[in-house]
Amino acid sequence: MFDLKCKRVGCEYNEGCNCTAKEVEFASNTDCKTYKPSKEKEKNIGHIEEVEKIGQPPMRKNISVGCEAECIFNSNCTCTANGITVQTCDNPECPICCTFKPE
Repeated sequence: MFDLKCKRVGCEYNEGCNCTAKEVEFASNTDCKTYKPSKEKEKNIGHIEEVEKIGQPPMRKNISVGCEAECIFNSNCTCTANGITVQTCDNPECPICCTFKPE
């Protein structure tokens, strides 16, 4: 159901630009509340060339994506988008949902 892409270098759940979290939550301002800094040093060091390469694994059907944002994909605080991309914003500690579309 969901194709979850993440360009947040240094996140525990980012594996080759694919989110591996079992549940994902977004705040009303579209910040990814699931973000967790990685303990692995190599995950915290990234090159833009590597970040831009996004592999295409099978879509995951068992993921829960909660959302508090006023977005066209928000249905009763659950995201209904087929694909979601998370990317680092100006503040590297708050990755944001790039799929957000205002109502």
